[in-house]
Parts: sequence; structure tokens; C-alpha cells
Amino acid sequence: MAVEAAPNEAFETAVNANISRLLALARAMLGAGMRDAHQAEDLVQDALLNLFRHRREYDWSDGGWALMAKAVTRRVISCRRRKVGQSLDGDLALYESLGTDNDPAEGPITAETAAYLRRQMEALPDPWREVLVLREQQNFSYRQIAETLRVTESQVKTWLFRSRARLAQAWREHTEGEPREAPPMAKGHQGQFP
Repeated sequence: MAVEAAPNEAFETAVNANISRLLALARAMLGAGMRDAHQAEDLVQDALLNLFRHRREYDWSDGGWALMAKAVTRRVISCRRRKVGQSLDGDLALYESLGTDNDPAEGPITAETAAYLRRQMEALPDPWREVLVLREQQNFSYRQIAETLRVTESQVKTWLFRSRARLAQAWREHTEGEPREAPPMAKGHQGQFP
């Protein structure tokens, strides 16, 4: 019976330590066009339920974050490929992810900026948004992102470069008022992504 308790306790500890980050990850990756009020929670729950079924097969000594984040990421990608879900305004989640160290006097400016950036992120092609979220918000390495998304590291770097360039361009246009040409998409990928 003690053998059974160890994986259960380790799994429960890992979930308790990481649940809010997992929910934020799912919300950020879904995009507004794919979210309804409970989509992220459902996807995280499904991923965790699957991990619980196989909890004895994994090493939880590192806290379980990488394993759980990979499971949630794959669940989100699978969901999006099936094209399920409704819309949910994600501005609040992005604003909350910025942290609580913001100066209260900067709040309205920060909330407006977060709303603008959220809209720009939502407009990115799905793979671009995925790599951006995994790299910038979740601090995944290129290798971890490539393994999670089942693509090459080179593809990860390309999508990350393009997503950053697109956001930088949008920000310049927003602050300077000058439209500029968007970074080109790779040949053969005009709207077609795996």
C-alpha cells in the first residue's frame, strides 16, 4: 500500500504546485477564437486525468512541471485541431500574467497595452502563438518546444522569430502610427500549418 501512496502524493503535490500555471498556459495557447468560459479548465483536467492514470510510470521528483505542461500543450493542440470551442476575452488572463508588481498608477496603461498585445497575439497563426507562449511565458527551451509540438528546433526558431517580428511590427504601428510590411510566411505555408 505504501508503494501506491508515493505516486499519488507526488502527483497531488505536483498538481497543487502547478495548477495555476497550467491553466494560464492553456488559456494563452488556445487563442480567443477557441475559448469558452471553461475550455482551458477542461483541457487541463483531461491532461491531468491522463497523467494520473499513468502516474506510476513517471518520475515526479522534479515537481512535474515539464511533464504536465507538455501534456496540457498537446491537449490544447489536439483540441484546436478539432476546431472546438467558443470565444472568451483573454485580456484579463494576460494582464494577470504580467504580475502584481505593477505600479497602480500604471494600471490603466498596462491594461490597455495588455489588451492590445492580446489582440495581436490572437491574430498570429496558431504555431507562431504556441511557440511564443511556450518560450516567453513558460520558459521552455527550443528543444522542449520542438519535442512538445513534434517539429524541428529549426521550425521552432523560425516561428518564434516570425511571431516576435509580427508583434514588434504591430507595436511600432500602434505607437508610431506607421504601417509596415508584415514578415513573409514560408513558401507552402500560406495559411497551412501542421
